[in-house]
Amino acid sequence: MRIQTIDVFPLRLPMKAVLTLPRGPSRTLDEGKRTALVRITDSDGNVGWGEASPSRRWSAETMESAVSSIREYLAPALIGHDVFDLAGAHAKMNQELASGLDPGQPIAKSGVDIALHDLIGKRLGISVQDWLGAKRVDRIPLARLVSAATPEEAARITTAGVAEGYQGFKVKVGHHKALDADIVRAVVDAAQGAFVWPDANQGYALEEALRMARAFERCGVTLFEQPVAMSDVYAMRKLLSSCGLTVALDEAAMGMPYVIELIRRDAVEGLAIKVSKVGGLHYARQMCDLALNAGLALIGSGLMDAPIGFAASIHLFAAYGITLPVDLNGPQFIAEDYLARPLPIERQVARVPQAPGLGIEIDAAKLERFALDV
Repeated sequence: MRIQTIDVFPLRLPMKAVLTLPRGPSRTLDEGKRTALVRITDSDGNVGWGEASPSRRWSAETMESAVSSIREYLAPALIGHDVFDLAGAHAKMNQELASGLDPGQPIAKSGVDIALHDLIGKRLGISVQDWLGAKRVDRIPLARLVSAATPEEAARITTAGVAEGYQGFKVKVGHHKALDADIVRAVVDAAQGAFVWPDANQGYALEEALRMARAFERCGVTLFEQPVAMSDVYAMRKLLSSCGLTVALDEAAMGMPYVIELIRRDAVEGLAIKVSKVGGLHYARQMCDLALNAGLALIGSGLMDAPIGFAASIHLFAAYGITLPVDLNGPQFIAEDYLARPLPIERQVARVPQAPGLGIEIDAAKLERFALDV
């Protein structure tokens, strides 16, 4: 039961819309959704699938760095490794690509980690959620991502989202600062009681964040995601002590050492959990356990995940009973994917796939169709 081969399949998936962050568009329509599928085959011929899906304006990893990291460093280190030794696999990956405050090329490592979890589940005949050892819920409501330049556009997006069944709306703020409060208010007014929260992606300085927090509170918002720079611990503490919102960290919640330090400094009340940013399910479940034991709020998130990353996140979020709508917005932006059968999503509620492993099936013809030369 050892790893025999690790193959990487870079893909470009067509997109139907562009997501704008404070740093600019996360990717263009021409660039498409770029993701690298990882296939691990064990010595008995069993196969597990993962994917590394970087967002270059969200973190330092790129498609090129993820593919080369897996092909040149992680795969050679893991050939012959015991499939079930997840901790040992991460130790070997961390020796090849050093970890620090973050896991060191975490998105690349996440692709390998997810493939191992899929392979383990298939070998045992159980789902990844079963392997995680908890069945708190079996379905996860999705949030609609609202990235709008005007309040009127935000209201139109939200109204359409309500009609489609969305139970939550995450509003991108920080790039139209003079209009941010009006945009959030427009979403709240149009959301018909659905859960709404703003995400600044580190877009505010402290004084701006304090001012916006007060404005968002007046709108009825209760949660504020990553308002300030992930390195500004003083600003995070000041914000927590000065407003009544739950401040959840996203970019700052990338590695266990830094999160533990933020907890010690009373600088965090909630964590946005992304499987890919922490290096995979192995570390994501540790982050969830830490958050629950420290009394922190847990919210689910992703990086415009294609189906493999989406499915891995659904298994994790269901295991840990995340009930707030989660920002897994891949289906909102990706026009076509590589699955033989679509993910089980009805009225913007995702069910946990029940087949062994991740519960997904890859269409080999689509891998050829969407192949990207990296």
